[in-house]
Amino acid sequence: MAAHHSSSPQGGSATVRPGRRSKLPEVRQYLRHPHLLLSFKAALAAGIAWVVAVSMPGVAAEYPYYAPLGALLAIYPTVAGTVKLGLQTMAGLTIGIMLAFFAAWIGDPNSLTIAFVVGSGVLLAGWLKRTAGGGTGIASAGLFVLVIGNNDLSYSLGYLIQMVVGVLIGLTVSALVVPPLHLNEAVAKLAVLRTTAAQQMADIGNALRENWATDDPRWDQRKADLARTAEGAWAALRYAQESRRGNVRRRFHPRDLAKDFEQIEVLEVVTFHTINITNMLQDSIHGTAREPALSPAFREPLQKAFAAVSDVLEQWTVNEIAHDTLRGAQQAMLRVAREMNRSAAKEAPFGAAASIAMSLHRILAAVTPPPPEGTPAYGSLAEHDAKNLPEVSAGESPEPRP
Repeated sequence: MAAHHSSSPQGGSATVRPGRRSKLPEVRQYLRHPHLLLSFKAALAAGIAWVVAVSMPGVAAEYPYYAPLGALLAIYPTVAGTVKLGLQTMAGLTIGIMLAFFAAWIGDPNSLTIAFVVGSGVLLAGWLKRTAGGGTGIASAGLFVLVIGNNDLSYSLGYLIQMVVGVLIGLTVSALVVPPLHLNEAVAKLAVLRTTAAQQMADIGNALRENWATDDPRWDQRKADLARTAEGAWAALRYAQESRRGNVRRRFHPRDLAKDFEQIEVLEVVTFHTINITNMLQDSIHGTAREPALSPAFREPLQKAFAAVSDVLEQWTVNEIAHDTLRGAQQAMLRVAREMNRSAAKEAPFGAAASIAMSLHRILAAVTPPPPEGTPAYGSLAEHDAKNLPEVSAGESPEPRP
């Protein structure tokens, strides 16, 4: 029989209400979500636009509802995006009004003139994506003016004025009310890409040791995860760059994004060659009709090279890396090169072994910082060490040179 625990204060144990404390981090995360800030700014801009619109003098005061619409259409998460969207909205509105007046000059609103305005508006939006933003903005503006205003110039003028007022208010709110800087997200994505690449390299070594089957789904899963992570890092960095343009907060949060772009370009090289290694290893662990299996003597030094390069990627930044870790990876690569030369088959001298070794070399060269002036580069250092590298049998674990 199951034991029943007392929930009274006098009992030996008290009932814990699960989930109460764990919800607090979720609430904080939700309150910091960018979309919540965007919705608040859209609501604020629309409310201010309405207050301003009903106070406008002249004919514009008859159409106050277009000002909140203009503010809503202009709001975008970044300041630069809001400026671009606002200008495109005003350009599309102007073109649409001109189309409507041309259609009204031809005749009263009917199926033909409406079809002309809508068709021409969609066509122009496709041609003028940078100017008018694409979509249905031109056609919508033309349709409103043609059907509601017809030849009434006052409607068109009031519509245009209120929309422009709304766009300007949206731009002001976007620029002044906590304009977001998405720098932390970009830095986090870069770190995730680096650790994912390091983990992928370690997984490749495990695959070689465990002899994964060619059709093992983990091959495709690892490649897809790495490619998706790289794409997300690029998108986050570009978005961070856009969020700084026109943002008054950038002065208080300075960051040199050039270094981040330098880092992601290196990681792109790492990603490309890591996926290439994964493809080659997937075919060559057991061999295929077109690709011979890796030599048994080549596997152990290759496993150690994968582990050493994984350690380098785990510690790597653009300008800093542990010297001992880097030297260990370089020596592991020298042993790979030596064993590759020994075990290369005469009938397939440029097989998977050569491709894998070259990709590993490219990865290590990409993450190796430039040497100080007068110091040998990675390739020269490798040639120097190769002459003094001790002979190591396949079963030995070499001691690193001091």
